[in-house]
Amino acid sequence: MIDTIIGLFLQLDQAGILTIRQLLSNLLLVGVSRCIYLSTYYISYFKDDPKKIRNVMAEKPKYDLLLSILPQIAIIIGGMIFLLPAIFISLYSLCMSGIFIKNYATKVKSTDINMIGNLIIITSILISIYRFFLTKDHFSLSVIAICVLIFFLSQQMDLFGNLKQKFHESSNSTYRIGRAFYCGLLFLLIVISAIFTVGTVINAPAIQTVMVEMRDGTDLATDIYFAPNSLKGPRPVILIRTPYGKNSMSAFSMLYSTQGYHMVIQDLRGTGGSGDNETYVMFIRDSQDGVDTLDWILEQSWCNGKIATIGLSALAINTFAFAGMNPTGLVAQSLVVGTPDLYEFAMFPGGALREALVTKWIEETSPWNKDYQLNQLISHAKKDSFYNTTSLYMTPGPTFDQVNVPALHIGGWYDCFQQGTLNGYMGYDDLGGNGARGKQLLIMGPFTHGFPGEGRVGEVVFPTKTYSASSLYFDWETKLFDHILLNKDYDWSVDRVAYYMMGDLKDNSPNINDYRFASDWPIPGYSNVSWYLTDDGSLQVGTADLNNRNYSYNFDPRDPVPTVGGTNLMIANGPYDQRSIEDREDVLIFESESLAEKVDVVGRMWANLWVISNCTNTDFTVKITDVYPDGRSMLVTDGIINAIRRDGFDRDAPLLNSSGPTQVTIDLWSTAYQFNVGHKIRIAISSSNYPRFAINPNSGAPQEIYSYQYLNRYIANNTILIWPDFPSYIILPSPPS
Repeated sequence: MIDTIIGLFLQLDQAGILTIRQLLSNLLLVGVSRCIYLSTYYISYFKDDPKKIRNVMAEKPKYDLLLSILPQIAIIIGGMIFLLPAIFISLYSLCMSGIFIKNYATKVKSTDINMIGNLIIITSILISIYRFFLTKDHFSLSVIAICVLIFFLSQQMDLFGNLKQKFHESSNSTYRIGRAFYCGLLFLLIVISAIFTVGTVINAPAIQTVMVEMRDGTDLATDIYFAPNSLKGPRPVILIRTPYGKNSMSAFSMLYSTQGYHMVIQDLRGTGGSGDNETYVMFIRDSQDGVDTLDWILEQSWCNGKIATIGLSALAINTFAFAGMNPTGLVAQSLVVGTPDLYEFAMFPGGALREALVTKWIEETSPWNKDYQLNQLISHAKKDSFYNTTSLYMTPGPTFDQVNVPALHIGGWYDCFQQGTLNGYMGYDDLGGNGARGKQLLIMGPFTHGFPGEGRVGEVVFPTKTYSASSLYFDWETKLFDHILLNKDYDWSVDRVAYYMMGDLKDNSPNINDYRFASDWPIPGYSNVSWYLTDDGSLQVGTADLNNRNYSYNFDPRDPVPTVGGTNLMIANGPYDQRSIEDREDVLIFESESLAEKVDVVGRMWANLWVISNCTNTDFTVKITDVYPDGRSMLVTDGIINAIRRDGFDRDAPLLNSSGPTQVTIDLWSTAYQFNVGHKIRIAISSSNYPRFAINPNSGAPQEIYSYQYLNRYIANNTILIWPDFPSYIILPSPPS
């Protein structure tokens, strides 16, 4: 008999009707829930008198005991074989366990135990809904809805008052009103259950998987999610193109399909189920592949001619590329933590390799051809034509003046592509075509690389006050897409920029650590304020009383300054206390006096240093920190310049050791930060920040992938000049008062 049953299950497994894995999974689900059910049942009715259960069993005939056990066996077998009954049985058992706990709480008069019973019921329901909502399993959701409905109707709970009692009284009544109430309640149960079941099934977005051919013959794996109840009729289309696997993006379909849009999710070339996964380099072909995909969508009967793109990080980067080709059909974009220039704001900011980000990201996303990609990128350490298709600043290729779409740009102050987000907004708004100029939206919040929001960032917790980044994101994107895709009105004269003004977390002023609004970016009416390094190690506004002095230090590539926070990816990011690395001999410190009044900095910051070095090439790094009265030195921003790229990213500058006093400009990116009264503004200068940036060997050797690969490393004696004729200073933009 046992062999027959095992053989039957094996045949079902081979036929794909019921897998052994599914069988065991269902058994575990039902078995655990029924064990909890029976345990709480025992606690509720027999815990105070264990002999009671033996008396009950002794009084019942064996036939009755068998009839009591058989339903339990049937329940377990039914749940083991079929998933939907397993879900119903498990959820109902857990909810009933909560009732048993509540009954026991009534006996012992414990409000705490009663709360545990309520918590079991609520948590079981919420976890069940969340679990199957993520997987878009509408049949399971309908079973959960029916289970919850039956459970509430069958129990005398606070939500329904004495419904159960009235139900029984009405059903046993001989009066017409009683019978009518009973029939009506039963009818209501059936109708509501049917609505849940049919509604969830009808509203399930239909999914179709196709291979879309590109102009070079490469096929890209593509999923199409048709809007519920659309019957695959013409609708606006939302497009996502991803290197992380299209299946991992399916949750987006729940958000956008319910708004009446069809959704297309595609694996980028060389990733997921798409072709060309040996010799591709990420993003290089996306300008063409994106246009080809848009053209294919426009040919489909279910597209009404309007296509919008959404995406975060790599999903945004690739859409910047084809937006710069002025493609037909693209009418709007939502771009979250991306960049329109891969070289300058992702791979080689300041001409220095972003070692941790570049190597770790490629190793994780493309392990099968990581060596090929890394070698390709390192062989183009200068910004040459290799990057034409990934920069909207270079020609020929996609460019800002070919962009003709309104867009929402979202970035974080400590995001690894922060300045890229800001330059994307400015490029579309100032350099774009007529369809883009004046029709850009920007949200900048206090977060790192990820979904917009406040909270813990590095060693700081930024509060949510009047607004939140997530609510602004959903609100502005919905209004933009409603306007462009559904022809609803939009007032472009209102403020188009929202930015979070960071500052002292103990400052409860209403306009600090909250969002401010502006009509454009940079903030209209801002002014640049120069803070000069002085011979006594201080910072001052203005050049008065500057005296000649040189500050020198030795930079040893074998002992780099370690990275502690910043706008990173793959390593710790956000604002961190820098004191642990500021007392090194290869770090120069300059700081202001304790501030007598608040200093607001809103916009892009720069450092202009006059330098001398005994090596042919080296790096210079600058950090700006907020020094609290208790001594903490919290990172606000940082930057770097590879001296060989000081005259431009597309060329080699003259050898540094034979150039005499040389001015280098370091891009410190942007911020919106307030230095509070009693705080100090500190500048830390050095020549390394590893592994955020690759270590410069000071030898002038060609760029390597990893810093340990350099055979020759020289100690550089680097000098910062503080002379009236060679002033070194930083630029902090000040918003209008």
